[in-house]
Amino acid sequence: MSSPLADIPQSLSEAFPGGASLCVALSGGRDSSVLLHALAGLRERTAWQLRAVHVDHGLQPAAAAWARHCAAFCASLGVPLRVQQVVPAIDAGRGLEAAARDARYAALGAELGPGEWLLTAHHQDDQLETVLLHLLRGSGVHGLAGIPSRSDFAQGRLCRPLLGVSCESIAAYAQEHALGWIEDPSNADTALDRNFLRARVVPELRQRWPAAARAAGRSARLAAEAADLLEDLARIDGDLVMQGETLRLPPFRELGAIRQRNLVRHLLRQRGWRMPSGQRLAAGLQQLVEARMDRHPVLAGSGYSIRRFRERLYFVADSPAVDQAGPHVWSGEGVLQLGGPRGELQLQPTTGAGLAARIVGGGLQVAFRAGGEAMRSDGDAHHRTLKYLFQQHAVVPWMRSHIPLLFAGGKLAAVADLWLADWAVAGPGEPGLLVAWDGHAAIL
Repeated sequence: MSSPLADIPQSLSEAFPGGASLCVALSGGRDSSVLLHALAGLRERTAWQLRAVHVDHGLQPAAAAWARHCAAFCASLGVPLRVQQVVPAIDAGRGLEAAARDARYAALGAELGPGEWLLTAHHQDDQLETVLLHLLRGSGVHGLAGIPSRSDFAQGRLCRPLLGVSCESIAAYAQEHALGWIEDPSNADTALDRNFLRARVVPELRQRWPAAARAAGRSARLAAEAADLLEDLARIDGDLVMQGETLRLPPFRELGAIRQRNLVRHLLRQRGWRMPSGQRLAAGLQQLVEARMDRHPVLAGSGYSIRRFRERLYFVADSPAVDQAGPHVWSGEGVLQLGGPRGELQLQPTTGAGLAARIVGGGLQVAFRAGGEAMRSDGDAHHRTLKYLFQQHAVVPWMRSHIPLLFAGGKLAAVADLWLADWAVAGPGEPGLLVAWDGHAAIL
């Protein structure tokens, strides 16, 4: 093993250009303390602009003491420090560890300046643990690629410059420089999967295979290359089958099941949505692809759904609950917020088009479909039910109950900005009001 006094500074000095702006995520633990100390020692010859951020999750009784420790450590190095306090939000199916990680990275992202590098202290053993965790969870190559060494992040870049450095080198560096650090008591909780691997499994692996961490790093890099190839293939397939934000089923069927799943996983990753299990994805896609034309199957995910309408698949984010109370009474002035996927309404003055201003003077009622509504739209010779209009114009079924209906004097005058009733349209030269419906979910 090379000397830790040379190993770590050499890894860092080659990682960033001179004068770069670097922000270290400082937990106060050994690894991040070594990272910050080594970077501080290189400032004079690299001209790096160096600072640190400590995220306080408020999960430990000693959290305030940890922040004070980080402040004292940074002061001793002449490194500016900011402390960010966060409250992890735990949702169904995700534990405290994942919630804390999400809150931490959200805070770090908000802190990062344009073009700035965020540095974390992940090392070879962290990569080994991550690869093992994903392997035991049955992950594909994206999971087995482990922790990326670099990636775009917020307004800058995220880098793990110690990812190729051994845990032994980090420990030796800390001892050589007599660094003090915080020991997080939660790291001893072997009920957590990563801690169990660290305490029980990895030591046994390293005893039998001393180079296990380096080997896992190589495997992760190879898996990352394979993952990049699958992403390239998904982009090629996407060019063939995507139309806007929707997926056309006829060419999608020609891809075959494996490429279909690869493309859908790619689309879910693009949106930042949680991946369903492989079995659930395969079964759901088969149903979406093979269902009869008159069926509207749904593959429900966590916070989203994939829906079929006619010969297209739609990727639909779940919307917050909306007020189901009675009609909104609206003067027609200002912007009427409808909430959730329903967006907002506004009337814009014009002449000889839109709703006749005379019928708006008495106020409007804005409601949503209850069933049986009909109108004779401007230019149509017949009354049509909304059901007929929605079907004829291929409005997606899950949005039909969210399209605002404007009533004047108890009569249906407009369906959002889609259709106007013939009796409600402004005549030539007559003051009118154009209906503008914005901020809503896609309807076609």
